[in-house]
Amino acid sequence: MAKKAAIILFLILITLLFVPGCSNKTETSPENSIPFLTFSVNQKANDVEAYLNYWDITKGKIIQTNKVMYVVTAPPNRTTKPGIWDWDFPVSHFGPPLSWDGENYIYLSSKVHKPENIPNFLKLKMFDDPRVPAIYSNGKEIKYDFVYAYSKNLQEQEKNVGADYLKEEYGDFTFRVFDDNGKKIMEKNIKISLYNNMFHGGVSSGEAYLYERAKKEVKELFLYYDSEGVGHFLICTINLEKGTYKWNEVSGIKGCIPPMNRFNVSIIGSKFYVPLCGRYIGIINPDNYIGKIFDIQEKLKSLSFYRAPVSCGGTDKISGEFKNFLILNCSVVYGKSESGTLPENYKHLWILFDTKTNKISQIIEWDSLDPQFIVVRGINGKELSKLETDKLVKNISKVYDVNGVSYVNGGRFIVDNFIRFPHINGG
Repeated sequence: MAKKAAIILFLILITLLFVPGCSNKTETSPENSIPFLTFSVNQKANDVEAYLNYWDITKGKIIQTNKVMYVVTAPPNRTTKPGIWDWDFPVSHFGPPLSWDGENYIYLSSKVHKPENIPNFLKLKMFDDPRVPAIYSNGKEIKYDFVYAYSKNLQEQEKNVGADYLKEEYGDFTFRVFDDNGKKIMEKNIKISLYNNMFHGGVSSGEAYLYERAKKEVKELFLYYDSEGVGHFLICTINLEKGTYKWNEVSGIKGCIPPMNRFNVSIIGSKFYVPLCGRYIGIINPDNYIGKIFDIQEKLKSLSFYRAPVSCGGTDKISGEFKNFLILNCSVVYGKSESGTLPENYKHLWILFDTKTNKISQIIEWDSLDPQFIVVRGINGKELSKLETDKLVKNISKVYDVNGVSYVNGGRFIVDNFIRFPHINGG
């Protein structure tokens, strides 16, 4: 009898081991897919939920995990109308990770992010980052002493930087380097001169940061304007072991360069991708300080099936990056619109651009005339799949602004970045 019971127990254990969902396999992202986040407003809890999704470029479809990766706890802005809140600021400013590459790591702020379902292939690092809603005392906003910036394996803390400190002799920089598991392996304090004759005056805080592990160096990208308003890029190379730095001006790119923030600059491999005026994107090699100008409009000509010009304008033309892919914010406008208003008939495009082949790979499209759907298209214009807008950006049509207008109207959820792709250069 005891032998029979032992056999039954053994069979039960074997069965449990092979029941789907009971194995301890390492979670992986779908192959040939671009991860991205969508933000859903939870008006009952008064917070925002960040959902993980994938853009499967093999099948041309969007895969939803329906899992909340983390919750954004920053509250919405108050408005003059009772019961109506403005959700754009907690989503656009506080929503995105401090930095993430979509495949290896994700950095979140302990002040405004509450992790829930972080996939185990993403190493999570929580930073006590002071990105919190403004605090006021006696009617005046309390300013933080420090500015923070992030990149893979790197947190940078800056003091005496920015437009208010252009006459300061030095900026105070603290570099904290982490291994791939988030453990701090180095911290270095260095004073860096941001005001000298080399660049005709002062520069503010940097636009992008790249840590090169083999050299133990940080390459920091700066933008400055000379006395005639001509834009120039600089690279400050900081040797963390020696505590030294040197400045080099980037050749090949100067002139009309728009002011930009860190979410406008992408890092692919060891190069910076920067938005330039008009139809151009700059590619900067921080090792030899050479920049090249890339005309994205030439590639957009292949999208002639839209029967209207496709344009990627402004500093927001770069939406993010993943591996060798650059995600571009573009649009097709049909007809005319009044100055300062969104056109009634336009398509917004997230264009997947392969920097290795210099070709467009696929497109996600939202049409203002068919706002209830988001469509995935091939490079020939063929519809590969479609998904309800309200299903992807959950219940976005039920979120209203202060004027009682749905965030779907005019594509406001797009303007306010309710969809976010991986972005290494953060802060």
